[in-house]
Amino acid sequence: MSDDEIKKGSLGISETSHALLVSLVFDANKPTQDRPFESIVEAFRFAFTLGLTSGKRTKRSGEIAGVAPRQFNVLDYSVILKEEAQKNSESLGLIISEYAETGCNLIENAFSQSKSVLSLVE
Repeated sequence: MSDDEIKKGSLGISETSHALLVSLVFDANKPTQDRPFESIVEAFRFAFTLGLTSGKRTKRSGEIAGVAPRQFNVLDYSVILKEEAQKNSESLGLIISEYAETGCNLIENAFSQSKSVLSLVE
């Protein structure tokens, strides 16, 4: 399967995870809150990276909320995900979304332990 044959798919995470990512975007009206990202796409990339690094994917459940496809091009990640996409006959969007879902779970877990978002990169 060539790069042209890899299915792109679309990005989407559970509504719960989407709400979490929105809550991580800086808000000038809430400057003391743990909101280290400038956009939801930055927060999504962070969650994806956490999930990818953990090597775990979480199936999305419930209603699915989309993530800005123009600002997160799944093909930019084909080099690191090509083998996984080919092996499992899955789209890049699905793989990325499931890694991001895992990342959101890791963020939630950090919050439940009163840790900051950025403590996850220490």
